[in-house]
Amino acid sequence: MRLYKYGGLVLLPFILTIGCGKDHNSNTTIDEGAAGGSISVHVSDGDPKSRPIYTWSDGSLDITSTMAMEVKVARTSSSTPVWAVLSLDASQNSVQSPIQHDTTQAGTTRTANSELDLETNITYRVTVTKADHTFGYREFTVLP
Repeated sequence: MRLYKYGGLVLLPFILTIGCGKDHNSNTTIDEGAAGGSISVHVSDGDPKSRPIYTWSDGSLDITSTMAMEVKVARTSSSTPVWAVLSLDASQNSVQSPIQHDTTQAGTTRTANSELDLETNITYRVTVTKADHTFGYREFTVLP
């Protein structure tokens, strides 16, 4: 009985801490906000933190689920993009998920470039658009 009590005392703190640790995929420098559209968009920590990583999927099992025609980022206070990439052929989905802010990929071109590094405490919206005009967006803030 004593062993059971002592074992319980040892195991109880261990059991209580199992669910308390931070998920290794949790953002520490990005606060995701509102989302919409038919494409699921997420923003995660970048290195450096002023250049987050954008990922998306339209939910289909097709390999093109993670391809897009355009990815653009704008401050929510303005509709003017601060950074954007576009497929060289606008009828094609050439932008592959994930993509880090301030990068381009083969088959794409940068069409907006005024904020290579995003500012902290500003709310941005990243919008992902496919060639068939389906889209999704996610608002986010880079934390200080």
